[in-house]
This record gives sequence, C-alpha cells and structure tokens, in this order.
Amino acid sequence: MPFPSFVPSFAADLVAVGVTAAEQRATPMAVALVDARSALVAFARTPDATPAAIDAAPAKARTAMWFGRPTADTLEIAARRPEVYQSLIGASPQPLVLSMGGIPLHHDGEIVGAVAAAGAKLGATDIEVAEVMVEAWTQATADAR
Repeated sequence: MPFPSFVPSFAADLVAVGVTAAEQRATPMAVALVDARSALVAFARTPDATPAAIDAAPAKARTAMWFGRPTADTLEIAARRPEVYQSLIGASPQPLVLSMGGIPLHHDGEIVGAVAAAGAKLGATDIEVAEVMVEAWTQATADAR
C-alpha cells in the first residue's frame, strides 16, 4: 500500500516522543522528522537544546534519508572514503552532517522519511532517542493497518 504523506498531528506526536525520551535522559536535545524528499516535516526540542543541536537534528535526518541508512553506518563508511562523502555533502542543497543519530523510516519496504536526535554528549544517546522515535513510528504504522 502506498505511504500517505505525514499527517501534521502524527508528525508532531512523533517528535514529541523524541523530546520525552530526551527529557527522561535529562539531556538537552533537538529532534526532527523529514519526508522522502528530505523536507522537514516536524521539529521539536527541549528548552535547553543548544544551537548546534537545533541545526544538527534536521541535518542528521536529511543525511539518513539521502544515504538510506542510519547516520552511524554512513559515518563509519565515510571514514574509509572521506573525500567521496564530503563531496556528496557539499552537493546537497540542504545541510547534511556525518554524525550519529539519524535513522530512516520504512513503510512496505520503502524508505519514506527519517528521524534524528541531536545534542547528547554521546552519539549513542542520540541513537537511543532516535530509536525510540522509530519504535513509535513502527507501532503507529502497524496499528494503522
């Protein structure tokens, strides 16, 4: 079944899940959701999120969408071929970033968007928060069938 576009209320709920996960970890963070065109659909942040986190969350989500894999995987691959990935990042009309915390969203075997979290001191925490959003996505799309 084709994926319908993200409904604004659902998109807002999905990033709210990410903010709640960040707050449970007492970590200032920003979270983002992009669609299949890498356009920002929803964004939220804890009150004390840094400017870097605010800019990085949408960029991480776009990076996960662009490369079709979690940004942690792209970061690992890019370490072996930095010149290739830096040129690809430079070619993007929107900011991309090689940093952990962006994860694609799948629907019926297709990548339909991506979520990301940014701002934790450890990349593993960014990944954890993004994974909480992916779990919420998976549950919501399963319930909708």
